[in-house]
Amino acid sequence: MKGFKELPSTSDYIKEHVNELDNFDSVYTDTQTKGRGRTGHTWESEPGKNAAFSILIKDKDIVAKYNLISIVTGIAVAAYLENVGIDNVQLKWPNDVLVNGKKICGILLEGSIPNYLIVGIGINVNQTKFEGFEATSLKNIIEIKLQPSLVAVDVCNLVLDYINQLGNDLGSFIDDYSNWDYLLNKEISFTYKGESLKGQASGINPDGSLRIKYNNEIINVTSDEVSLVRTIK
Repeated sequence: MKGFKELPSTSDYIKEHVNELDNFDSVYTDTQTKGRGRTGHTWESEPGKNAAFSILIKDKDIVAKYNLISIVTGIAVAAYLENVGIDNVQLKWPNDVLVNGKKICGILLEGSIPNYLIVGIGINVNQTKFEGFEATSLKNIIEIKLQPSLVAVDVCNLVLDYINQLGNDLGSFIDDYSNWDYLLNKEISFTYKGESLKGQASGINPDGSLRIKYNNEIINVTSDEVSLVRTIK
């Protein structure tokens, strides 16, 4: 893992140096100043307190499975959190990891399909206060100060292990995902084909799409097709 004290974005660094880097190379920074999430949201992070890193995938057979990668990455992060003693881990389709309903990790996929894919991962490690959104951190939960760079290395290794186990669909991972599925059976609002709709989340399919019960039918949507998914309180 290539490490830096500060970068605007680990994923942007990989984009700028993609021809110099190899398959499965990873980049970490102590401080990320311009981190971002899905649909253009920013990722707020106090300097030196969280784990921000990105993984480059150049293997075209794996890149072709990009619809599955964010989900299997979330499963790997969830497994890591449980391994360090955290309960009530949840996966919010397609790219957030929660604990007790609060965000602890975000995953963002970028790249140039079919040539390469970048898996960006941000994990809240030692930051304890968050402004403007419901979030938590490892330190808030287990009250132990961990070294963000070591968290990044452990999670990165687990993510790569899980990705290498991935077949052409989520197959053996479906049961694991169901155990952590935050949206399962919840009423949700979502934006689909330009319309704001309401339905009930009914799990995920082996191809990584979300099943939604809508007007007494099941529709299957991918993360490319849905721009917003929120639970209805």
